[in-house]
Amino acid sequence: MRNTEWIRGILIGVCCLALCRGVTCQAEETDPDLDGKPLSTWVKQLRSDNRGLQLRAARTLAAAPVDLHARIVPLVIPVLKSERENDKFVAAQVLGECGPAARATVPHLLPMLAGTQYERNRAAAAKSLGQILKDAQSSEEVDKVVDALAAKFNEDYDKYSDVRREAVRALGMIGPAAKKCIPKLTRALTDFVLYSKEHQMVRQQAAWTCGRMGPLAAEHMDRLLAMMHAEGGEIPEIVEAIGCIGPIQDNIVPNIMDKMERKDGGTAWQKESWQALQKFGAKAEAVLPFAKRFITNPQFYGTNNSREREALVIEVLKLLRVAGPKAIDALPQVENLAHYKYPYNEEDDMTPVMRKEAAITVGILKAIAPAGGEAKRD
Repeated sequence: MRNTEWIRGILIGVCCLALCRGVTCQAEETDPDLDGKPLSTWVKQLRSDNRGLQLRAARTLAAAPVDLHARIVPLVIPVLKSERENDKFVAAQVLGECGPAARATVPHLLPMLAGTQYERNRAAAAKSLGQILKDAQSSEEVDKVVDALAAKFNEDYDKYSDVRREAVRALGMIGPAAKKCIPKLTRALTDFVLYSKEHQMVRQQAAWTCGRMGPLAAEHMDRLLAMMHAEGGEIPEIVEAIGCIGPIQDNIVPNIMDKMERKDGGTAWQKESWQALQKFGAKAEAVLPFAKRFITNPQFYGTNNSREREALVIEVLKLLRVAGPKAIDALPQVENLAHYKYPYNEEDDMTPVMRKEAAITVGILKAIAPAGGEAKRD
């Protein structure tokens, strides 16, 4: 009898323990722990009067694992409708970091572009829409978002540059599905006030968006070339966009080369120029004489530190690999680079990497030598 009662007690205890564990697991599933606090606590903190706590909650939720995004989104949507304007921008930031998982929030974010009194809310909403609809497919909803974003630097011109900047960048994030905005990019590409860095950042993002559109943005090529000469040294996104659109005009390669030869604005931005030319392949052959001069100069055309020199030469070598048969003329100079010894012995010296890239290029150029003829020896 005693044994029976003892066994019964054990069974009851086991059942109670299992029940408790089941309740705990269920609670964890409905309100999982995130960085030491329940998820619901972080969402509640988004409405805190303490800006520091509010921002910490936004950062924590934004950094949450991807498998929690589906739970976070419905909890954060009500914060977008908060009576306090100060709550809305952090909610938009969190939803943007959730990306496509927050697609259901698009109808809730759109009104924020026009209906909020605070510019940071409009900017946050624009950025979030771009993140959520990144590389989206064309749809009626996407068209509606594109119209609303493009209006921020056109018909519904927003006087705050951060809103215009985020709106035009968001269109670039959406990509070709936002192609209907391309004619309206002119206003953002010409967003100018003398000595204003804020307006320059709008132009910078407009150029980046042209690049995201690729050949679809061909109508802006002449403007991009003019911008490159005026401020290409400060905005490398301009020549990047030119590279993404492609060599659609005969004057593109000569203009890029002319800008690089003048060296105004320094040389750091030239990396993007060589990368743009790489995309042109054999259509960039007009730049080959300059490329040869560039790698012949022991100081690599005026650059003044070893890491920058080698990084730029590596980009030139990559161009020579794809620039067609005429690139064989630079073979002697490339062979010299394969054995180049620079007197510095810095920890970040890229000379060994450059020599390796030069050796690869030598092999490629020698392989095309029969088609291109003998290399010219200086």
